[in-house]
Amino acid sequence: MEFSFNEAVLDDPDALAAGDPSDMLRAVATSGAQIREMTTYTAEAGIEVLAEDRPRAVILSAVGSSAAACEVLRALVGDDVHLPLIDVPGPVLPRWVGPLDLVIAVSRSGTAQPTLSVVAEAGRRGCRVVTVAAPGSPLAHACDRVHGLHIPADRAARHTRASLWALVTPLLAIADLLGLAVVPAEELALAADRLDKVAETCRPSSESFVNPAKQLALEIAGSIPVIWGAGQLCRTAAKRFARQLHANAKYPALDGGLQEAAHGSVALFDGPFATSAPSDIFCDPLDSGSGPPFPRLRVVLLRDAMESPPDAALRAAAETLATDRGIRLSEILADAGQPLERLAQFIALGDFASIYLALGLGVDPGATPAVLEMKDRVSQLFRGIDR
Repeated sequence: MEFSFNEAVLDDPDALAAGDPSDMLRAVATSGAQIREMTTYTAEAGIEVLAEDRPRAVILSAVGSSAAACEVLRALVGDDVHLPLIDVPGPVLPRWVGPLDLVIAVSRSGTAQPTLSVVAEAGRRGCRVVTVAAPGSPLAHACDRVHGLHIPADRAARHTRASLWALVTPLLAIADLLGLAVVPAEELALAADRLDKVAETCRPSSESFVNPAKQLALEIAGSIPVIWGAGQLCRTAAKRFARQLHANAKYPALDGGLQEAAHGSVALFDGPFATSAPSDIFCDPLDSGSGPPFPRLRVVLLRDAMESPPDAALRAAAETLATDRGIRLSEILADAGQPLERLAQFIALGDFASIYLALGLGVDPGATPAVLEMKDRVSQLFRGIDR
């Protein structure tokens, strides 16, 4: 099938709305509001009781899109925290987990079977349990059965991919309470404001030449994006962007940390998907008659305004190497601010760009039929094993 990207769609609000029946653009634009809403719900849930008896370890359990919330928390947790933070997607808990430990289970729908199994097992072992899920969901009921603390995650009808901040906010509040990370209410408020700012800049009515998310979608279209970042915030945002390109735009993308890429993935620059700068300055690199018969790489570098000198040097080296090889570059910049603000800006811009890319390709960003079919096939296989 021939590749086709309709640039005109990006500056046609009616066409954008028609191609987005799940209203993903509007859902992503609510990210700041999600933080404010969930700050209230988390406080009402009474998480202060968790500080009365500090756990030996904290176990995070989530799968699928809900697991992105745990990755955001991970990005903000320091290396020298006094509590081990362990990721256990489920369905089985490690043998050592017991009454001294806190299990936090996250599932927006509250229907993820591995997460439900973790909560049931945690209850049998006498663990303290916190669940973050839709009110009235199976996970909420499972939490009640094990006498855990439930935080109602999201009452809006939107995809989990667009509800990241509804899931993240309770985790950050608990992490701050337990001393895993420094994320006071003031920083959550700043992050919400930063998300609002990105939503305003990237709104559908903003024309492509001033809309950074539309510009990024235009740059990526027709290429293979390789999304790299130096430092934990940038690596987390790179992974999120790639996964959003997969799910929203059904578009391939590679991601990773520059530290690792420098010793491996940068070899892509010498392969058939790379391209040399054309000798003719008037040559259009997108013309079918020029260059190799492969989609070409586009390196997308995440640049933190407050990056460390080693991270800055690593990013600059990758940028220079790509430029010398004639590989096209894009940059996503996070302005100065608190760590959560900067990470929120990275994530929001990538979320918007992935949806605009989908709409330019004529792809429904909300639908993921292959994912649903895969889940159904796995469920059938498990039912067959149980018999």
